[in-house]
Amino acid sequence: MAKGAAHWFGRCFYACGTKELPQQITCSGGQYVMEKVLKHDFHAATIVYGRQSETGSESSSPKASDTGLPTRLICKINRRTHFCFIPLSLIGRLMTHNEVYNLRRCEGIHGVPRVLARIHPNMYVYGYIEGTSLGEKPPLPADFFDNVLAVLRQIHERNLVHFDLHKLGNILIGNDGRPYIIDFQISTHIGDRFLLSRRLSSRLRRRLQAYDRYHIYKHKRRLQPELLTAAEERLSRDDSLPVRVHRAIVKPYRRVRRTCLRYMYAKGILTRLEDGSTCPETDPVRWTGK
Repeated sequence: MAKGAAHWFGRCFYACGTKELPQQITCSGGQYVMEKVLKHDFHAATIVYGRQSETGSESSSPKASDTGLPTRLICKINRRTHFCFIPLSLIGRLMTHNEVYNLRRCEGIHGVPRVLARIHPNMYVYGYIEGTSLGEKPPLPADFFDNVLAVLRQIHERNLVHFDLHKLGNILIGNDGRPYIIDFQISTHIGDRFLLSRRLSSRLRRRLQAYDRYHIYKHKRRLQPELLTAAEERLSRDDSLPVRVHRAIVKPYRRVRRTCLRYMYAKGILTRLEDGSTCPETDPVRWTGK
């Protein structure tokens, strides 16, 4: 009984909890089957699905098929279950709404995923991007970060702030060499009446958008330091009060979180999921020996 309770508690640390990830989904009239789990952590699961042909086989090409349906897509499932009976499904639903809303505001921007459908209050589907995360440290063309800034500039022109570009995993380099910005989960639209004043709203928006750019310059300093200009070097070292506050909160939180994960893994509470739906960020093996 104690072992079962420990397993149940460990599953609470995943977005889908004790619920199984969907092995098959329907989008735009096509049937898709699970190919790979890219990520499954406390907040969300991100899964690659491939279109199932009439013969039951899976297509391997990410391009559109003869039927006009994409042969591969991404399904993102935001938190859809409780955490130790604390209801969090509504938060997952709100995050899905926010992400879909802001991605649709970015329609027409090459470098931002296109929403295909919202198939559940906590789930939506977007186009598959063939590429590699910057977190994997891939080789980058010399103009890569200039192109990232060009995409970000278009996003900012839609009065959006991304808020999550400090993570290398939220920037991809496509097989076409172009940059893609993903994961708009906590992005925010700051319109002209956000603070009931056009002037105040504009000042807040510009200030927050500057933090988005700061993270891009910071990544360039770390990944392509030889290409950094003097002005970019200065912009990549923001030590303003909001940044210091962010660091003061995030660093201790990350340290405590990893310590807890390591402890729970050592005690057998948190285990590697049999369905492979873990990821480096939540894989308990990552914290062993640390």
